[in-house]
Amino acid sequence: MKKLIAALTLMLAFSINANAQDKDAPSAYDLGKKQAAELSEFLGLDETQNENFARLFEQKITILDNKNLTQERKDEFSRVIESKIRGTLDPKQMDKLEKNTVLFQKLIH
Repeated sequence: MKKLIAALTLMLAFSINANAQDKDAPSAYDLGKKQAAELSEFLGLDETQNENFARLFEQKITILDNKNLTQERKDEFSRVIESKIRGTLDPKQMDKLEKNTVLFQKLIH
């Protein structure tokens, strides 16, 4: 009986430790939301656009984190993300974003 209790206690301790480690690393969803919020704040986007960009950036982060992708494929995907941003924003917003090169590069890479 004591061994059973000890085994359950150890199993519980390791599962709690594993959950704590998972919470330390931000998810692609959280990072995508954060990048979309930065873009929305900078350009004054509405809530729908913010949500659309959050999904786009979440997808970008997930794909670019793939260790099996070559650098060429990652660069091509970054060009696709840039095209989607350009297609969504109006020319005035795009000009403003291009002038902030740090934010623009962060969003497409």
